[in-house]
Amino acid sequence: MRSAANGVLLAGLAAATAPVSAQEATPVEPARGNIQNTVRCESPKGRERTCQADTRGGVRVTRQLSRSPCVEGQTWGVRPGEIWVKAGCRADFGLADLGAVIAGPIYFKCEATGLGRQHCPVSTRGGVRLVRQLSKSDCIQHSTWGFDRNSVWVSQGCRAEFTAGVEEDAAEPDVGPHSVRCESDRGRERRCDVGVWNGAELTKQLSKSPCIQDHTWGWDQRGVWVSRGCRAEFRVW
Repeated sequence: MRSAANGVLLAGLAAATAPVSAQEATPVEPARGNIQNTVRCESPKGRERTCQADTRGGVRVTRQLSRSPCVEGQTWGVRPGEIWVKAGCRADFGLADLGAVIAGPIYFKCEATGLGRQHCPVSTRGGVRLVRQLSKSDCIQHSTWGFDRNSVWVSQGCRAEFTAGVEEDAAEPDVGPHSVRCESDRGRERRCDVGVWNGAELTKQLSKSPCIQDHTWGWDQRGVWVSRGCRAEFRVW
């Protein structure tokens, strides 16, 4: 009797100490949203949501998860550094490997939510072009939108889709010269949004108040400013 019991005990110990490989179950497949170069982005209850992602190499839908359609430019799109979804779109997005991508244009949305200027970081070395205006407010280059070396800017309610980057037949970026009128109302300082790459100069003073550079007017890469009643026309490039 004792020998039979010992045999059962030894058999149990042998089963308990069997190699791990013999006991392993089929490995669980990782969620697609966690796979390298794949980002899952979901619009909760129809609201717009943004998901951080390296979008420089391009983005595409690899798997739609929602019944609501995911249509590029309508219910999903790309901005520098992020993917946006809305209207119930839920999907897995594939990110292209930068090492395997030929340099080319990227498409993104830039929106001014108020009267102030909004900058959207992007390399503009290959030029920038407005593709589609989304706002009722006019998007006018050098007035309500423009670009500097490292970003596209919009202001005064301009919302639009742009393309930026290097194309095979791309012309050199249009960096001027351009004319702009800037006026200080009732002595208050005012900034006139215009892309300034290399410099600005006063071409015609319109006010009785003097316009003196670095005193009542000046410039930086984001535009021209005037103060203390200075009203003038400027040339920027």
